[in-house]
Amino acid sequence: MTSYNVMKLSIFSILLIYSVSVVHSQKELSKIPEIDAYKLQCIEASGITESSSKKLRDEDTIPNPDQSTKCYVQCFFSKLRMMNEKGVVQKDKVVAVLTKLMEADKAKKLADKCDLRRTNPCDTAYAMFDCYRQNRAKLL
Repeated sequence: MTSYNVMKLSIFSILLIYSVSVVHSQKELSKIPEIDAYKLQCIEASGITESSSKKLRDEDTIPNPDQSTKCYVQCFFSKLRMMNEKGVVQKDKVVAVLTKLMEADKAKKLADKCDLRRTNPCDTAYAMFDCYRQNRAKLL
């Protein structure tokens, strides 16, 4: 990945954090100090394309996401400890993260609703992310 692309994705991450803080003034995921670093680490680790990262940021539906897009989400969820190193969902951690975005009872209900399992950790993470997105919980 060229330094120009890394710089563009860094700017994307900063804007994404800003948009989360504006949209969710009640409770903010952006207050977790490591969020920016996690995003940059996962961008590099997954090899996600600029197009896919932009769609995730804009909460657009990606009809057939490629594996790097799914693995970007899995990496990010792992960094937040919503999934363990083997890709197993850590529901208590999911609820804790969602509680930063919404009331606790709503977070628990959404965690239950989006407790989706797929054939591998990247597919599982993306299915969960898509469920959260459809229910207006902005995690990326």
